[in-house]
Amino acid sequence: MFQPFSGPHLVILFIVFGLALLFLCFPTHIKRPPVVTSIRVTLILMLIVQQFLLYSWYAMNHEWNVSDALPLYPCRLTTLFVLIMLITRRTFLLNFTFYWGIIGALLALLSPDTNQLGFPNAMFIQFFVGHSALLLGILFIVITTDFNVTKEGLLLTYKQSLVYFALMFIINTIFGSNYAYLRTLPPSPFLTWAPSYPWHIPLIISAIFLLFYVVYSLCRKRLA
Repeated sequence: MFQPFSGPHLVILFIVFGLALLFLCFPTHIKRPPVVTSIRVTLILMLIVQQFLLYSWYAMNHEWNVSDALPLYPCRLTTLFVLIMLITRRTFLLNFTFYWGIIGALLALLSPDTNQLGFPNAMFIQFFVGHSALLLGILFIVITTDFNVTKEGLLLTYKQSLVYFALMFIINTIFGSNYAYLRTLPPSPFLTWAPSYPWHIPLIISAIFLLFYVVYSLCRKRLA
C-alpha cells in the first residue's frame, strides 16, 4: 500500500526534481544535438509506456467507460499535448500546456492519488512515470523552443481554461463524469479547505488561476 512521503515517494521526488533542476541549470547542454535527441526519445518512450499501462489497466479491469477513461482530466490532456509536441516537434497550445502541466504535475507528484496502490502495480507505475515525464517534457520543450513567458500568454491561458471548464461542466452533466474534478475533488491535503460541490468550483478555479500567476511571476523574475 502506497504511503505519501514514505521512503519510496521521497526517492521518486528526489529523482524527478533533481532532473528538473538539471534541465533548468544546464539549458545550453540540453540543446546539443546528441543530448537533445536522447532526452526527446526517452520522454516519448516514457509517455507511450504510461499511456499503454493506463489504458491496458482500464481494458483488463473492464473499466473503459466514457465517464472516466477519456483523456480529459487536466494532466491526461496536457500529457497527450506534450507527447504530440515531442513527436511532431511542433508546438501548439503551449501556453495552456505549460501552466496546466507544471501545476498539475507538481500537485500530483507531491500529493499522489494512486488509490493507495503501490509498486509494482501498473497504476502506480503509470502515475509516477506519466507525471514525471509531463513535468520534464514541458521543461524540455520550453528550453528547446525558447518559449517565452508573457502576460499575453497568461491571459490566453486564462481564457482557454475557462472554455475548458465550461466544456467539462457540460460533459460531466451529460455523462455523470468528474472531468476537471468539477464534481469531486481528488484526495489531497492541499484541498481540504475546499467546500463541497458545487461551491468549490469558483474557489478551485480562482486558486488554479492564482497558481498560474505565481508560475508566471517566478518565471518573469528569473528572466529579469
